[in-house]
Amino acid sequence: MGYIPLANRSLISLYGPDTRDFLQGVITNDINKLSSQQAIYSLLLNPQGKYLYDFFLIEHDKYIYLECENAHLQQIIEKLDLLKTYLRVRIKDISSLYKVGVLFDAKLAKCSSKSQVIFQDPRHKLLGMRIIHEDEIKEPVGDFIQYEKVRIKNLVPDGAKDMVQNSSFPLQYLIDKINGISFNKGCYIGQEVVNRMSRQEKFRRKLYLVKGKNALPNIGTKVISEHNEEVGELRSSVDNIGLALLNTGKSHANLYVGGVSIKTL
Repeated sequence: MGYIPLANRSLISLYGPDTRDFLQGVITNDINKLSSQQAIYSLLLNPQGKYLYDFFLIEHDKYIYLECENAHLQQIIEKLDLLKTYLRVRIKDISSLYKVGVLFDAKLAKCSSKSQVIFQDPRHKLLGMRIIHEDEIKEPVGDFIQYEKVRIKNLVPDGAKDMVQNSSFPLQYLIDKINGISFNKGCYIGQEVVNRMSRQEKFRRKLYLVKGKNALPNIGTKVISEHNEEVGELRSSVDNIGLALLNTGKSHANLYVGGVSIKTL
């Protein structure tokens, strides 16, 4: 797929002697997994264990870069500033200095330089390498729609698109299956709720891959049964495949979304 620019992504730098300890106390993943060669995907939750933000973290020189959704940039900076209190951590928006994209060329992915940082997407190997760069990438531009299809077919939710702030529980969205949660690290915001849910045998609602007979409608469209009973709702989709958050206690036979017949895969 070549190189796919991601204009919807922003970049924050964090640095200072307390940065790692600070992040370890607030994010869902284990900061000890992080290095210049290994990125982590993580969430920041509210005290009720519900989704606020998701992002990638990668170490580069003395900095830790946080790659996030544009729409959440200022919210994340303000939240981190509030949480760090007296800790020696400096937080800066560096989005104007760098671009973010996805790279599928193994030759360019072999090394990082001062002007670019490359790391494997930790959520799924088929989602390619993330790249943070200053200089123009001369690779052929890939098809973002095809990239989205790969993401959806592999049950990888896009946090800002698929999850709802202060409402979505990460385990219902399978975040633990895409390397976004550590159950072995110390405390973090919302941990008690996440751990309690992890001990449940069955969730009330869970994310499923669905396929429609025709193109699927807009995100948020209700999924209903043949008896017009609400079963869940559609999340992101491309053409006739999508992600749907469905009630696990109801039948998934003969479902419809916006008049389109769908089935779970």
